[in-house]
Formats: sequence, C-alpha cells, structure tokens
Amino acid sequence: MAENTKVVVDASVVLNWLLPDEKKAEKTNRIFDELHQKKIHLIAPALLFYEIINALKSTGLRKRMNPGEIIEAMAVFLDLKIKLITQEDRGMEIIKTALKFNLTGYDAAYVQLAKDLRAKLLTLDKRLLLK
Repeated sequence: MAENTKVVVDASVVLNWLLPDEKKAEKTNRIFDELHQKKIHLIAPALLFYEIINALKSTGLRKRMNPGEIIEAMAVFLDLKIKLITQEDRGMEIIKTALKFNLTGYDAAYVQLAKDLRAKLLTLDKRLLLK
C-alpha cells in the first residue's frame, strides 16, 4: 500500500491479531507490519472499541483466555492507536447501506465509513468482502 494510506479495519481483523489461539491470516500480519512501519493509518467506526471489549470478555467466558491475557490484549488494542470515528451524522447513509446490502447496522457502519473516506475496508468477514 502507498505510504500513509488510510485503511478502515473491522473487528474480525483486529481480533485475529489480538487473540492468541487464532490462526493468523496473512492479510492480518501484513497490515499490522505496515502499521508498525507507519505506512498505513487504521481507522474504524467508534463501535470497534465496544466490539473488542465484548469479544475479549467473551473469550474469558469460553476459557480461551485468562483475565491477565484479556487485559494484555486490551492494552495491545489501545496501543494500536486506531482512529475511531463517530458517525451519528451518517445515520441515513448507514441505514441505506444496511438495506441495500442486507447488512447489520454494525457492518454497514464499516462499509459506509470506508466509502465516505474512499478507503480500503479490511475484513476477514467473507460476507463483507463481497459488498
């Protein structure tokens, strides 16, 4: 990717990076290498913050991670410095995207943000890759 490229990233990619028992996708490794080299800037809807918290908590309930590992994963997430964007002013566009592509409101927020920023959307969600 070009230097300083803005990339919208969804929870599937971030969680693939954070969760120790996940088989790392090649795409995920490449993106986080580029992030550390400051070649790209990751951006996401503000809802990503809560999706990550909920997913990390759920890993504890399923005994995939212990509390210490969950706290460490949250620290790693915060260190990624993903720019979180609120989208209250884009509600009409998000619902139209959700209806047009039969997406959840959450997924439509990622798609709409990528469209608004003319940025690439990085996801491991096969349904979103087709949109």
